[in-house]
Amino acid sequence: MKKLKSNMESVSKIYFIDNPYPNGHKIEEFSWSGRIDEYGFIWFDFHLKTENYYANDDENSEDDDEELSDWDSKIVWGNYHACTLSSNYWGEQRGIRINKLDEKLDFDAVVKKDLFSNDLPSDQHFDDDDLAFNIYLLGHDSCAGHQIRFSKTENHQYDIIWTGKIALTYSGDDEFSHEFKAEIFNAEFEGFHYPKTWSLEKAAEMFKAKLANFEDYEFVDLNPKSNKREYKLDKLKH
Repeated sequence: MKKLKSNMESVSKIYFIDNPYPNGHKIEEFSWSGRIDEYGFIWFDFHLKTENYYANDDENSEDDDEELSDWDSKIVWGNYHACTLSSNYWGEQRGIRINKLDEKLDFDAVVKKDLFSNDLPSDQHFDDDDLAFNIYLLGHDSCAGHQIRFSKTENHQYDIIWTGKIALTYSGDDEFSHEFKAEIFNAEFEGFHYPKTWSLEKAAEMFKAKLANFEDYEFVDLNPKSNKREYKLDKLKH
């Protein structure tokens, strides 16, 4: 996972609305990639990890009010150290599907629109396996209702606004009553992966059938110093 580069004017952060840290938490790792699955569906994957919640906290600023909820208590946040929010970190294939099987995917058209996960559970049904992302927040909690907005900047980079809802399911609460907002600066799309069982020829055939403007992509060796050939499909930088 990539370490984020930042400057004084644009530090990537995630804010957990109304938690004890109104200034947010710096995002230390962020990645945005794509993949095609065995059925020809194409997905976006996102992964982020924060610094420790208390990284910029004053030594004597912890609360001692036992009546505070988990969400409001700095002591509770401190017990869980940092957040990981990801569609692929724990080995599961989640993420947000971005194509229709009967249409070629136009990457540039996709990132001009807001992306939605459409996975917020109803009152009658809640299955964690249906969610697009996993989250470790105050334990292994749940998140849904994601909205992701891209703003293209320079050098093939994007600023991203990512919002969603959180349920503290680790502590037994399945209500998505909390919210987050992540602001990510200068992110790069890292290319499309494909099943390891596919040959390079099959991958090329599948991508050509599913991606618009296939000529704007190239296969990149993931491990050029290794004897094992493994590739991803990336956009040409021009």
